[in-house]
Amino acid sequence: MRVSVLLGEILRLATQRDPGKTAIIAGDVEFTYTEYNAAANRFANLLLDAGIKIGDRIASVLFNTPEYGIVHFGNARAGSILVHISPMYAAPAIAGIVKKTRPRLLIVDAAIAEKIDQISDQIPWVERIIILGDAFQREVGSHPVNYPALQLDPSAPVAMTFTGGTTGEPKGAVVSHTARYVSAWTTALEHHVTGRDIAGVVTPMFHAVSLMIWYQSTILAGCTSVIFRRWDPGEFLEQTERHGISTVFMVPVQVRDLLESDGFSPDRLATLKNIGVGGAMTPAGLIDHCRAALPHCGYTDHYGQSETGPLTILKPWDAESHKGTIGRPATGVDIRIVDEEGTMVPPGEIGELICRGPFLMDGYFESDAETREYFRNDDGWGWSGDLATMDEDGFIKLVGRSKEMIVSGGINIYPREIEVVLEAHPSVDECTVFGVPDERWGESLVAYVVLLGNTIATEDELSRYCSDQLARYKRPRQVVFVPNIPKTPSGKIQKPLLREAFLAGGILP
Repeated sequence: MRVSVLLGEILRLATQRDPGKTAIIAGDVEFTYTEYNAAANRFANLLLDAGIKIGDRIASVLFNTPEYGIVHFGNARAGSILVHISPMYAAPAIAGIVKKTRPRLLIVDAAIAEKIDQISDQIPWVERIIILGDAFQREVGSHPVNYPALQLDPSAPVAMTFTGGTTGEPKGAVVSHTARYVSAWTTALEHHVTGRDIAGVVTPMFHAVSLMIWYQSTILAGCTSVIFRRWDPGEFLEQTERHGISTVFMVPVQVRDLLESDGFSPDRLATLKNIGVGGAMTPAGLIDHCRAALPHCGYTDHYGQSETGPLTILKPWDAESHKGTIGRPATGVDIRIVDEEGTMVPPGEIGELICRGPFLMDGYFESDAETREYFRNDDGWGWSGDLATMDEDGFIKLVGRSKEMIVSGGINIYPREIEVVLEAHPSVDECTVFGVPDERWGESLVAYVVLLGNTIATEDELSRYCSDQLARYKRPRQVVFVPNIPKTPSGKIQKPLLREAFLAGGILP
């Protein structure tokens, strides 16, 4: 007997369990599970009636909306592959991804329809463009409500999301029904999401960590999900009071925004029992800050990738005793820290984090060389590109990306080690460290630093602070004070852009 783990089943099974429950709240719009499930079926039938076949690609360019879930689950039921494109991209960047992936149909947010108009003559293989709004509702509503009777393979690809692009041009990670179904289960389990929760969806749904990790887990568990079109800490406070939001997933910068917002009060978040955080490294001190500001609320740190789903979890009760770590491997996740040959390194030694399990992507779209590099030993292990250590108790600490390692005077330096020290300085809000060419040493270190509030610090002060805690060769040669540090939508710092701008004579891109 074969167990079905088709992605479209997540919504169907939740509907079967509690058909009249409110599934989605978005502003004044609400759907019950029955209504949401029916809309997903109608969208799937729209695709089939349009001639979209199993394995064909369609694409979405959407902000967070109730329709995103309808498109997502409807696509899964039609057997097509949904390419998720950020609506925040400029028109040429959208055109570039559409050219690369060649979808037959586009579903576009009305707010960015003008961008699509600008590139319409560059994407001739797109046969149909559907703009969200009344026309979308009419088109979807005119199709049959039955669940499509297709024989789909759980191992077949269902979606493509793009990596954050922190080490170069974003790559399309192709994932299967099984991979994302497993990731949804892992997330629900590790973040203690149950059908009693009211879940906030505040991170961009075009990113894997939001839609295919967090949002899917809330539907799987049968939650009521409150969808936020764009992040606004004031709105989150208001909606938590109004609806009783009990669990939410954020990127670290959103947590900081919330804690520092003008209207922040623990009483306004009395119903919130857990904040799951991921998508980017949690700065040193942010967990302590959050625990002090919201003592009734857990902070569950989550590390993963677009290629994998959740890999490690730092539980709230481990946060104090294992500061600076990303926790232990998540349930069902096999992780090793290895050398360049794939041999496990002893506890405490630096190596690359590799992982194995049914959650792994199939590969990068039409990028055979990069796919082979990711699965380099052809043994089922995916090489994350992240350098880490694991202690004897299984707790993992990231030290940087393998491609970000800095070699100065023949010595390997890992930027994260310097960043952790700088983040502990009382005047530092956030920072990033990267390497630049140096005639004598090969590479030297540059630190970009954002100061807290009205605090003051000098370059000499921070350099001495680093020298007191680190070997002299790890001290940044230059400390540059900046008002902010550019990040991807998932909150990851874009080091290549910073490095390029610095070398070109600028400060920020």
